[in-house]
Amino acid sequence: MNVLVLGSGGREHSICLNISKSNKLKSLWCIPGNAGTKSIAKSSNIDLENHEEVINFCKKKKINIVIPGSEEYLEAGIADSLRLSDILVFGPSKESTKLESSKIFTKKICDISNIKTAKWKLFNNAEEAINKIKSFKFPLVLKLDSLAAGKGVLVANSLKESKVFLKKVKDGLIGKKTSKIIIEEKLVGEEASFFFIADGQTASYLGSAKDYKRVGDKNTGLNTGGMGCISPSPKENNKSINTVLKKFILPTLKTMNNLGYPFKGILYAGLMFTKKGIYLIEYNVRLGDPECQSIFSRLKSDFLNIALMTEKHKLEKVKIRLDKKKSLCIVMASKGYPEKYKTGFQIQGLNNIKDSSVNIYHAGTAENNKKQTITNGGRVLNIVIREKTIESAISKGYNLIKRIKCSNIFFRNDIGS
Repeated sequence: MNVLVLGSGGREHSICLNISKSNKLKSLWCIPGNAGTKSIAKSSNIDLENHEEVINFCKKKKINIVIPGSEEYLEAGIADSLRLSDILVFGPSKESTKLESSKIFTKKICDISNIKTAKWKLFNNAEEAINKIKSFKFPLVLKLDSLAAGKGVLVANSLKESKVFLKKVKDGLIGKKTSKIIIEEKLVGEEASFFFIADGQTASYLGSAKDYKRVGDKNTGLNTGGMGCISPSPKENNKSINTVLKKFILPTLKTMNNLGYPFKGILYAGLMFTKKGIYLIEYNVRLGDPECQSIFSRLKSDFLNIALMTEKHKLEKVKIRLDKKKSLCIVMASKGYPEKYKTGFQIQGLNNIKDSSVNIYHAGTAENNKKQTITNGGRVLNIVIREKTIESAISKGYNLIKRIKCSNIFFRNDIGS
């Protein structure tokens, strides 16, 4: 089979690495790709925002299935465009993508489906929220309705930091200026990410992770797309998996079907485990980044086969197998991320790391004209270690990072703690 993966991050590198081992694979493309995907997948200079150009490429290269990595491609309707051209694609329709692209949509789905979620109020824009927020009790949570690259949520402890966040939204520095704003109660407990694959009717469990969103040690500083994670989540067990499936995932799939929006693809539930039970924080409709890297380092099953069977409504015939070992992902990022940062700095030491329990996934990397690997984004590398215990993974991971040299890179020192 000929496969096209869309994206350029660590998530896409980990997807490509799994697919490259499939006995079903004939050729693999990753567009735009990065310095890491270059060794296992071909690339091409096409405009991914131009769906006709993507479709023509797929027809020319006889692509059998397309796997979009980012939510941005899905929100733009790439899955609809490909399916209308009779090209298989692993991912939800534009309407189904609203489970991620619109927080309001998800809240209303929760209301219809009797799914537990935080109490919430809606405001038409950041300006209105600024004027009304002084009447709220803190702490609380601010959320943009629309996508914001993982930066559209603030857990606010004070009026001052709320206004700073909302002003950034108003000025277009976070997400869309016109985005509606949700203010909701802060849930107290432990967060976890549970991933399922859905084929419109049924769902299968793919794995779990605990994400570290804040940029600084001890969960301080700004929210990011993710500075690291561990898999599985400490909250994962047979009981919690079954509860999330029955109380959250299946009711959501049923409601989506009733509305005429059958969901196919990844349904990733961001959850809060509280003393009063499990609550849904949000849904995402694609693999998380960096959660994907941690989970895929444990995934024993052929992801290409999983994607094909999902698209063909035969998911019940697939057995998803995960390594019982624990995995730890440490993100190395450009200094200044998630705000302003510089790129183009050489990365050294990657070729000296050869360990079967370690995967180094490229995220924001590129090759310069000297064939050197350089930084090319905010999150640069994902160092993933698989060991029997998280403690041994932490020890190995942080010792290994010392061998990677770059003058403009940083990482959190407490992932897994």
